[in-house]
Amino acid sequence: MLQRTILIVTGEASGDLHGAELARALRQQQPDLKILGMGGERMKQAGVELIFDSRQLGVMGLVEVLQRWRSVLRAFETVKEVLEHRGVDLIVLIDSPDFNLRVARLAKRMKIPTVYYIGPKVWAWRAGRLKTVKKWVDRMLVIFPFEETLYREAGVPCEFVGHPLLDEIPKTLDRHELRRRYEIPDDAVVVALLPGSRRMEIDRLLDGMTEAFRRIRADLPSVIGIMPVAPSLSMSEIRQKLSARAEDLRLVAGDAPQVLACSDFAVVASGTATLEAAVVGTPMVVVYKVSLLNELVARLLVRIRVVGLVNILAGRKVAPELLQSNVTPEKIAAVVLDHLRNPTKMQEQKKSLEEVRQKLGLPGAAHRAAAGILKILSQTTRTVTA
Repeated sequence: MLQRTILIVTGEASGDLHGAELARALRQQQPDLKILGMGGERMKQAGVELIFDSRQLGVMGLVEVLQRWRSVLRAFETVKEVLEHRGVDLIVLIDSPDFNLRVARLAKRMKIPTVYYIGPKVWAWRAGRLKTVKKWVDRMLVIFPFEETLYREAGVPCEFVGHPLLDEIPKTLDRHELRRRYEIPDDAVVVALLPGSRRMEIDRLLDGMTEAFRRIRADLPSVIGIMPVAPSLSMSEIRQKLSARAEDLRLVAGDAPQVLACSDFAVVASGTATLEAAVVGTPMVVVYKVSLLNELVARLLVRIRVVGLVNILAGRKVAPELLQSNVTPEKIAAVVLDHLRNPTKMQEQKKSLEEVRQKLGLPGAAHRAAAGILKILSQTTRTVTA
């Protein structure tokens, strides 16, 4: 029996995490499977043979993509070469639709089956991509229940597999033990800062968050700040950026769910981290800021009034949002202090976050996704030499 080969393609830190979990699940179900990938350190640790390090990308938005077009082009050419010469039987695309839909088109021309796991957020913006997905993608594996209906109504074969975060976040996170790990007193008030996993997010949000923390600490001197640094970022660079501007702000390598679980409140960049906070039940304020050009484009294309995934999934604003010009140290600090001083408001948000967590489905998303992928792989007639 000839060895089968799958290529997993993702372009950012969260995709690297999901890709690593998927790779492990695939190998558990088919141990002899060869898995190539465009990803990061987590996929590499999961036994994926990296063809391109996605940490060279990690961009979002029109301006950022244009600024790093050479890296994007190099990544695409690498994927193309692998598809042409490495005998890939099936491609799995994870998020990063601006890049991955181009890969899907290429794969279709080469008659290589394509599965999209965690696909374009067509329910939020650029609904026209539904037609593109239908044309180039063979099957969608989605992580939100409402996505399954949306894609199926558009004629795209689709399955809801649940959200992978439910498996990636430890089942039990003991607040006391975590605080001891990070040398934080049990009775301390802790505020977590999560500025994102992309360099452009750090450039736009880190200064505002740390200045907000300084203002919070001026009002509540005993408060302790803690910041998880994403694997896609350099800890030394973050330390250098912070310098002495944020007294008593602890830096932790990775561990975002753990950091959130030991915190009383969090300032979170819009994205997957807001769902991590929801899963562990930590109240938050969602912040985000993009370039002026990206903002103008978004105004034309975005179909929703909220941006935080927790709010989108809830169908209402359960966590406050500060966007664009409202992302200021003064406003961030005001929201945090208002919640810390209002136990009723904190409890109300915790209750709403539990509702969001229930909507994410059941654990086992990666294993269900792997089973769906391997079923399609078994139906392909393409053969591969090891």
